[in-house]
Amino acid sequence: MRKILLWVLTLWLMGALQAKAQMDVVVADIESGVPLRDVKIYTDSGSVAKTDYRGMAHIDRPFSSATVSHPKYLSTTMQSHEMVDTIFLLPRANTLNEVVVWGESRKGIKSMVSDATKDAYLYAPPPAMVQFDFFEMFRKKPLNSKARKKNRELLDNWDRTYNDPLYVERQQRKAGMKKR
Repeated sequence: MRKILLWVLTLWLMGALQAKAQMDVVVADIESGVPLRDVKIYTDSGSVAKTDYRGMAHIDRPFSSATVSHPKYLSTTMQSHEMVDTIFLLPRANTLNEVVVWGESRKGIKSMVSDATKDAYLYAPPPAMVQFDFFEMFRKKPLNSKARKKNRELLDNWDRTYNDPLYVERQQRKAGMKKR
């Protein structure tokens, strides 16, 4: 009986490991969320998966990294623990290729930098009519005596205005103490 149980447990573990090695992913466009067809997923273990019309691909072998590529989208390489059920690809139309500038002398660079800094105000966004500084709310500003007096009066009258039960009880106690 123990041998049978041991065999069943071993087969179950092997099946679990095999199931863990398999992965289903959906590849979609990052801008529209539409699933992509014919995207190839190359794994470091040598398997290649291709998405169907629903954008789904099945990776059947364990891997540590995979490259997702399509001619119209940027290729991406990710580790197995980074791969989730949906992978989004960025279209190539939104990117620029690398630009390399070669020059022989640095004569004009200083003048170009100074001209660029002088003209920077032309490209800066216009100042807003109303500016909001979140941290300004937390800066402690000293109040003048007039403002402190006004705040004190507001707080004293607040309880009377809104009939605070604690205020009413305190006033009744004060009145009872005066009568005695």
